[in-house]
Amino acid sequence: MSVVDDHFTAFFALLQADAGLNPYDGLVPDGAVRYSLVYFYVETPDGLAAPDAVNLTLDSDVIDARAYVHNVGVTPAAARIQCGRARMAVLNKTPAITGRTCFPIRWIEGQPPQRNEEVPGTTVFDQVDVYGWRSVPG
Repeated sequence: MSVVDDHFTAFFALLQADAGLNPYDGLVPDGAVRYSLVYFYVETPDGLAAPDAVNLTLDSDVIDARAYVHNVGVTPAAARIQCGRARMAVLNKTPAITGRTCFPIRWIEGQPPQRNEEVPGTTVFDQVDVYGWRSVPG
């Protein structure tokens, strides 16, 4: 595995701990109507972008992780409930990653539920929340 995948795996495991949450990694099986779809991304800031974490003269080993969680349900209320469950699963939790010191997961930004009629056979509502945390070698 890579350091990026290690970060994703630690975050995704927190979602998987809630048996009813139905988290997916980028691909949702046909017929799913209530789930949390996760897209993941990292930044590696340098000393100019993160002077509190990186020495200005050294390479950066800092990881700023971002998880874009699409909470989907067949009604706006179902999307909100899914959003609340995902929030409880990850917010303020500190991921465990071998060889890294992680800081608690924080909510970064979000969007209200949006109607999506592109899913074949049904209309769903998608509420997106972005969560993030920083890790450093440790």
